[in-house]
Amino acid sequence: MKIAKLMIGILFFGAVACTEDKGNYDYTPLNDLSIAGIESAYMIERDSQLVIPVTITGTEGFDESRYEYLWYIWRVNNAADPDTLSYEKDLNVPISVVAGSYDMRYLVTDKETDIVYTSRATLDVIDSYSQGVMALSSAGGEADVTFINAVNAISTHVYREANGESAGSNPSGIFLTGGGEFVAPLVIIATEEGSKVANPADFSEFMDFSDLFYFAPEPGIIQCLCKSNWGFDEYVIVDGEIHGRYLSFVENLYQPYDPAPKGDYYAAPFSMYESTDAFFYDQKGRRFIYNNYGVVVPVEASVGAFNAADMQMDMVWGFALDENLRAVMQDDAGKRYIITATKAITYSDDYMETYIRVTPISMIEMNQEGTADASTFAMSTNDLTYLFYAYDNKIACISTVTGRILSVYDQFPAGQQVDYIEFDRTGDSRRMWVGVSDGSGNEESGSIYFLQMASDGSLTEEAHFENVCGKVVDFEYKP
Repeated sequence: MKIAKLMIGILFFGAVACTEDKGNYDYTPLNDLSIAGIESAYMIERDSQLVIPVTITGTEGFDESRYEYLWYIWRVNNAADPDTLSYEKDLNVPISVVAGSYDMRYLVTDKETDIVYTSRATLDVIDSYSQGVMALSSAGGEADVTFINAVNAISTHVYREANGESAGSNPSGIFLTGGGEFVAPLVIIATEEGSKVANPADFSEFMDFSDLFYFAPEPGIIQCLCKSNWGFDEYVIVDGEIHGRYLSFVENLYQPYDPAPKGDYYAAPFSMYESTDAFFYDQKGRRFIYNNYGVVVPVEASVGAFNAADMQMDMVWGFALDENLRAVMQDDAGKRYIITATKAITYSDDYMETYIRVTPISMIEMNQEGTADASTFAMSTNDLTYLFYAYDNKIACISTVTGRILSVYDQFPAGQQVDYIEFDRTGDSRRMWVGVSDGSGNEESGSIYFLQMASDGSLTEEAHFENVCGKVVDFEYKP
């Protein structure tokens, strides 16, 4: 609970000075107030009622009729244009301003002394699509998008409602590209037929995917988004090829992606770019690679648990954070392994050339229950020692250090299977999004769960939303 107070200094000084005067005057005693009950931050859906009961106490007691009250808000960085909410002591009003981030101020003015007491908070106003998680599912074989906003209000079939048709058949991924000061954000939905570009504000079809490229790839199926955690640039993997573009200091809101770098490779659909050094895994050459000024080159050969330049395995799942690399690999015999490594950028003696080096740490065989059949994996940025994988109606947590199973979550309804899991990497890093269904792939056969990861890797349910989708294939957060 936030308790704040502020008094006008000059008036307060005047009131103190008068107590020293020996003249025959009437005095109003200073009643020092404390305001309680106002939290530091609020989030509300547009046109919903914002209710804030306030408790006010004073050193001389509190008479509500002695004071005037004012609640007002202003858009962040626009204090010159405030909106008045109420003149009542307690706030209970509908919030109908446009969605966005606001500062909120509460003023209590003593009518007898003109001293003002104040409390301040932040207010985020959201609408149906302004902030939340997008879930892409296959419903009857067609792409279906469900949106759960930040106050857990659910919108179903959002792409179909906006466009009168689905985004395509057999969906595979949903991505939020761009964003920031220079490049507009866009939602991209991938299906077996190609990729559709939608406006994040309402999911209406916005432009042709080919318009985002100098030379459009065919068939143009986006498989992965790889974005710098500095927001400087991003890469997309499309049809196994790598395409990059700058996000900062460009003049085109829809900056095109550069042509794919030259080389014989097929990039695995996993992001290795959550830091300042972009690198990828080549499923064709079975090696780690990076873009060296328009040419794909392998990382330096390494010794130890594995050779990063000659892995002899396929990547089943991959993850990178800062200098850390985690991945699940599978060899030709079908055995799976957890690999851990670090990556770093190095320079030649004259600093004219740069190289990406992967340093192996460990490679642990995955031979526990469900590991051979698992098709979905997840890891929180909060703790890289925990790898989660799903099989049947269970989610297991395995240690990336020892390879031992640490916990198993199996609290889903009977007859449900886990289709897809992913951790939130934008908001709550301990929140796992889970898609479950009866396996039929029919419309409304699937449900979405929000689980929370504890410090020991165990999971507990935070919220769930029944029969709001088909079979989930991907999640993406939209801020």
